[in-house]
Amino acid sequence: MNRKQLKLFAVACMLFDHVVRIFPLYRLFTPLSDALWAAGWEAASDWVLEDLSFCLMFIGRLAAPVFVYGIAVGFLHTHDVKRYLRRLLVTAVIAQVPYTLFDLAEMRRCYDLAGDWRDTGLNILFTLALGLAALALWEYCRRHNRLWLGLLAVAGAAGLARLLHMEGKEGYILLIFVFYLTRNLSRPQRALLFIPAVLLSRWNLVRWALSELSAGAVRNCFLNVFGNYLGMLVTLADNGKPGQAGRAFQYGMYAFYPLHFAVLALTGFLLPPLA
Repeated sequence: MNRKQLKLFAVACMLFDHVVRIFPLYRLFTPLSDALWAAGWEAASDWVLEDLSFCLMFIGRLAAPVFVYGIAVGFLHTHDVKRYLRRLLVTAVIAQVPYTLFDLAEMRRCYDLAGDWRDTGLNILFTLALGLAALALWEYCRRHNRLWLGLLAVAGAAGLARLLHMEGKEGYILLIFVFYLTRNLSRPQRALLFIPAVLLSRWNLVRWALSELSAGAVRNCFLNVFGNYLGMLVTLADNGKPGQAGRAFQYGMYAFYPLHFAVLALTGFLLPPLA
């Protein structure tokens, strides 16, 4: 796939992930599950309602690693890092209100709860912008033989992402650097190195699952760790070509992010609660 196709793939996966937060899969599959149960196919009914829904949730987990990968690639190919960073930050600020409303709409729609806007962290574009800035600082320090300062910049970015509750937190900062530092390795080498990288990026979740050892905790950990790893593997399909992506496509991608949150948030508030 070229980079335009990768972006479209990531956007489609992201949209799926957000749509099913307003229209949960288990509710969409309930009529089919009931029909199978009435026909005497109890096992198939349970599989549709539980296992099929769980498997489809992996689609949404593929998006973030591809977006994170896009920052590492974008940094390599941009002619103006400051301008790139400014676009990310402006879009992040514009998207924050619809992002927060979407979170509140999900709480109301799925759980019939009011929610608190202060519990919503910063959207992923803030994380990506911070990762891009950290990459620029890393390269500046590397060129001036100050790798220790570069490492401090990376650690500082990771700490800031956690402190400000950015989506993905320090885990996504780590993955940006993994994609960047392994860019010249072979596909098998990268696929192998992605394993410890994704485990470290989701270490809090892994540790929680190991301490709980409940079916729900293990399933959630598997979904978010293995799902992210699959997303990282998708990036190996990059053929190095940009694809035919002009300014209209580029700005359309930026506009889509806040716009789809606004539409889904409005839908979630207008529809009656499911709970």
